[in-house]
Amino acid sequence: MKQISIVVTAIVITVMRTSCYAGCNCDDWMDRGGYCVDYVKTKIPNFPIPKTDAEIASLKNRETAKVEEGDVAIFDLGNYWHVAYVEKVHLDSQGTATAIDVSEMNFGGQLSFQEYRNKWNRNKESEWKRALCCGVTKKYDQLSRRKNIALDSVEQVWSPDNAASQVISGGRRDGTLLEKVREALNQFIQFTGREL
Repeated sequence: MKQISIVVTAIVITVMRTSCYAGCNCDDWMDRGGYCVDYVKTKIPNFPIPKTDAEIASLKNRETAKVEEGDVAIFDLGNYWHVAYVEKVHLDSQGTATAIDVSEMNFGGQLSFQEYRNKWNRNKESEWKRALCCGVTKKYDQLSRRKNIALDSVEQVWSPDNAASQVISGGRRDGTLLEKVREALNQFIQFTGREL
């Protein structure tokens, strides 16, 4: 039983501490808590943290045109995804959503080496390049607001209301930590040929 406990612990640690971007170990940046998802989690603690494109795509649980205050707007920025908390929805004369106001963190331009040195008092260019690889921007760990963002720039919307109703009605989301641990344990059991 002790061996199984060690294996389960190792699997959980591996699942939780994977690199956030290809080729970069971003654990120290993740621990600082200045990413967009860190801010959204202060507003909505049950917001799931996606780690892959598939997990991000699975977050869509509300049509963009039906966005509401308190939802999470998800943007595709090319190399990165970005999430922001919807503060206000702008409607046209027919009551159709056309734009949103958001609050967010880490939405900004690329950090220059000089800005990196000034802000974090580090002089290694390799560390700056790793920060860029990890998606750290000029507004990392800074709260900012944007207004009148056109709705067609929003890739998808996640609603905490719809997520709660999925859980209540017995819906199950793939990609959660529990599902990953369950999958890893099943693979381990198949590998050893024994059941727990």
